[in-house]
Amino acid sequence: MKIFDWIRGYFDKVRSRFRKKKQEQDVRDRIVKTKGTSQEEVKASIEEKVRQEEPLTTAEILELAETQAAIELQGHITSPKKIRKRVFDLVEIEQEVTALNKKLIEVQIKQNQIEPIRFPQNYSTDKDIEELEQILQKHDNKQNLVLSTSAIDKLKSRFGQFDKFLQERVLVGIYRIREVERAKEFKKFKHEIEALHVQVNKQIDQEDFQSAKLAIRKLEVLLKSIQALSVKIIQGKAKENNRVVSNLVSKTVELKRKLSFRETEIEAKRQAEELKRQQEEAERRQLAEEARRKEERQRREQVALIQRQQEEAKRKKEEDKKQGLQRLLSKKSNWQNYAQILQENEITTLYHFTDRVNIASIKQNKGLYSWRYCDLNNISIIKSGGDTLSRGLDTKYNLQDFVRLSFCDDHPMQYRLSQSGYDLVLLKINIEVAYLENTRFSDINATDSNHRQGSSIEDLKRIRFSATKKNYVRKDDPDFKFHQAEVLVKTWIPIECITNINQF
Repeated sequence: MKIFDWIRGYFDKVRSRFRKKKQEQDVRDRIVKTKGTSQEEVKASIEEKVRQEEPLTTAEILELAETQAAIELQGHITSPKKIRKRVFDLVEIEQEVTALNKKLIEVQIKQNQIEPIRFPQNYSTDKDIEELEQILQKHDNKQNLVLSTSAIDKLKSRFGQFDKFLQERVLVGIYRIREVERAKEFKKFKHEIEALHVQVNKQIDQEDFQSAKLAIRKLEVLLKSIQALSVKIIQGKAKENNRVVSNLVSKTVELKRKLSFRETEIEAKRQAEELKRQQEEAERRQLAEEARRKEERQRREQVALIQRQQEEAKRKKEEDKKQGLQRLLSKKSNWQNYAQILQENEITTLYHFTDRVNIASIKQNKGLYSWRYCDLNNISIIKSGGDTLSRGLDTKYNLQDFVRLSFCDDHPMQYRLSQSGYDLVLLKINIEVAYLENTRFSDINATDSNHRQGSSIEDLKRIRFSATKKNYVRKDDPDFKFHQAEVLVKTWIPIECITNINQF
């Protein structure tokens, strides 16, 4: 068994030696591949990629680090020779240098994400970097990098402290210091701009327009600076800073407008005085005539203005009225449930009776309206079906602004009105009006003291549909009152919903 272990160990050593030779050849190939490329070119390429908006991947960082390592090792690599035993072979050197370059690129990326500021004097960063460079330069041989154990430990210790310092302490401190500095700079710009606002305003009042223009140019430069700074300040004060900048911009625009107005005003005044001197005599002769013409023109303009205002008010009133009516046509949010109940009870049409003489008014005004709406909008009801008593009951139960519809086509009240001399016609109403947002349902006549009414689905279910389908129900019939169940439509039923209006 020992012989086999020895053979296996031997082959492992040979395999490891060939693997190391292969790795070393790969390193030499990378070095040869970079021939002709200077460190300055690689450094410029790294800086360009670090500044780009899209973040670098780990593979891209590693590729940049390997390229930089190959450039740095070019001057230290010659053809292989048998020399003294090396502490680090070429592969190890390349790996160490690549790892250092990779971390350096990562540091550059982090530095690019924050604005560079001056470190406080108590930071030892510069000292650590100098010691790292000294360790590397001290052991810079032409072919091999021979480092003592203590040097290696010192190198690892220093770099570890530097990396930890960057990751755990510096970034937060730098960010806070940067934000404080920006806030101070923002405040400084704000005060300078406000002071210039006061100065410009005073110069305009004193008619020192040239100085005011110079100050406004300076204001515009400061505004660009404070706007750019405001975008960078993000610690919970973005909205407040934007508001401050917006106010400063608005004030500057206002001052520019004031300056322009004052310049125009002064120039116009100067020209007017000059013209007055030239035409003074002619103006005196024409003064009376001009006054008369002006008065006549003003009178005509005043009349036209009043007429336009009246027409505009009338148009707006009509528009508001139309919009108000259109808003009444919005459906209930669950109107499909109401439709299902009506379909299940085979209700397809609602009814409203009126005197034939009212048909022309219904067509002219594009629909049926509540008597309250008609009174408020000067719509004449030539022959109303309700008297003072019925209107009093409507008001009592808050029905004065509803159009009342029935489920039955032989409402008991029709007979009474016909006997009183009315020439009644029965209007058929589309069932869609039952789904409108403000439509209500009464289980019996809505002016009956025992009625129950509301707009909910439960109020619709309370209606006894079997009673509404009966014909010529007598007073002693238990279904007499339920036969008169009503649908109460708010204010207006469009003429399009009266399905048989063209028959009259």
